[in-house]
Amino acid sequence: MLIAVFIVVLVLVVLPIVKFTVTLTSEHLTAYSPVMIKVTVRKSDVVGIKVVNLSEHPELKPTIRTFGVGLPGYKLGWFKLANGARAFLAVTSSSKAVVMELKDGTYVIITPKDLSEFLTALKELGWIR
Repeated sequence: MLIAVFIVVLVLVVLPIVKFTVTLTSEHLTAYSPVMIKVTVRKSDVVGIKVVNLSEHPELKPTIRTFGVGLPGYKLGWFKLANGARAFLAVTSSSKAVVMELKDGTYVIITPKDLSEFLTALKELGWIR
């Protein structure tokens, strides 16, 4: 029984975190994690993109996890924010995050492994000027 519980925890918690990927093209951003999540954002749906220090923006603090994984220092999935909006989060304990606000009022908040590389890709693909 203990082994079965361990396997379930491994599949539902660890695997989505370890295998999480973000793919960026000139028209779409796709965040994918096996078992749990696939979120695709069209560039035309993005109202604005900014880099913020999450510790300085309490309105972007996740308050309720609606679907995903929330561990100390890592959040992956859909959350309700302090400002009342829904957001897809893929954040680590890093304070700098890329925040995308969408036309429908939702947010996509990501702390990429290499922030400068991710920002360069966003610029090169026309997501930001």
